Amino acid sequence: MNKYSLLFLVFVATFIFVELMLQQQVENYAVYENNEKLNDILINQKALHTYVEEMQKPVIYKLKQEKKLYSEFFDPNVLSFTYIARNIHQIENKLLQDANKTQKYYKLASTNPRNALNKANEFEKELIKKFNASDLQEFKEMIEEGGQKFLYYAKPVGRNKESCMRCHSAADIAPQELLKIYGDKKGFNEHIGDIRAIISIKIPLQKELENAKTYYNIITAIIVVSLLFIYVIIVFLMKQLDVKQNKLEDLVNVDELTKCYNRRSFEFDLNNQIEQVKRTKTELSLISFDIDYFKAINDDYGHLVGDTVLINLCKIVQLRNRKYDRLYRVGGEEFMIVLPNTTLENALLIAERIRMDVETYKIRDRVVTISLGACQHKQEDDFTKLYKKVDAALYKAKNNGRNRVESCQEEILTFKK
Repeated sequence: MNKYSLLFLVFVATFIFVELMLQQQVENYAVYENNEKLNDILINQKALHTYVEEMQKPVIYKLKQEKKLYSEFFDPNVLSFTYIARNIHQIENKLLQDANKTQKYYKLASTNPRNALNKANEFEKELIKKFNASDLQEFKEMIEEGGQKFLYYAKPVGRNKESCMRCHSAADIAPQELLKIYGDKKGFNEHIGDIRAIISIKIPLQKELENAKTYYNIITAIIVVSLLFIYVIIVFLMKQLDVKQNKLEDLVNVDELTKCYNRRSFEFDLNNQIEQVKRTKTELSLISFDIDYFKAINDDYGHLVGDTVLINLCKIVQLRNRKYDRLYRVGGEEFMIVLPNTTLENALLIAERIRMDVETYKIRDRVVTISLGACQHKQEDDFTKLYKKVDAALYKAKNNGRNRVESCQEEILTFKK
């Protein structure tokens, strides 16, 4: 995997991470909006309950005491908080429906209701038990029904007080009109301090989720475009840096004249190759060569012609080299070839073919020849030992008449002109 692919994966991972965070924020936004609605409902319910219990009921009871109302008077429209709250909620939902806004599930749930509409379901019954058995003040959680998400909330209406007992303790002391409306079986036998009902609210999140999804899609598109733009800019800058880095590496590792690798690169690469063959127990061979009578070429034709000979010589050798062989200029007219996975026998064959290729090259009717030495790495050889051995083979070729290949081992047949 190259660095551009890795960078792309980093951007993809960043995008996925941001998207997951955004998705969570979408749900958080919906929950927040519905919490705000819930708070409004609870404040309204508290205000309504306070008004009924502390302002409206005392007026009715006072009117009864003053004989302006008969003592058995009971009308749920003015004396039952649960009745009033349910009807206000129904009116509110009708208005919300007409305005095409989200309606709310609202219920004053009781295990002992007078009106069947207030009968608690099994889940609400368990909550009422928990509220009565503990100091639990409220219950809130996200629920899912029919593939839709809701914010569910429950809270006790309040514990029974003395003022509640006439209507909820025993039927024989309840107002006659209440008995006419609801009968004498339901809503009685309550005790002071009991929680007889809870406010049960369920607010759908669908509308808020849809609104948040719209913003989510817009933000996602912006993020995609932004990340792509940033990625393109970074890739462009990286490529510019690569060009500069390659130029810098060429200046450091490549011979300026011949464009083959230089001595610094040779020392670095050969040391690495030696370490590798010691680990893998593979073969490694080295060829050293220089141009015969190169000084005479410079003296007779000038240094510009000498430079041309060096350049053309490298081109000839590069054509013979395999794709994993490397050519280095380590001195004025001295060159090295590193041959990975190559035995001495094969190195000698390659050297001889190079010698024959070079021999076909002429400069102003003068045949250019080279002398070559070949050597295979042994396990005990380090850089210095191997270099000295191949250098000795080269000097043997020069001393034996030039334009020939010599081995650093006596038992290996050398190639003579």
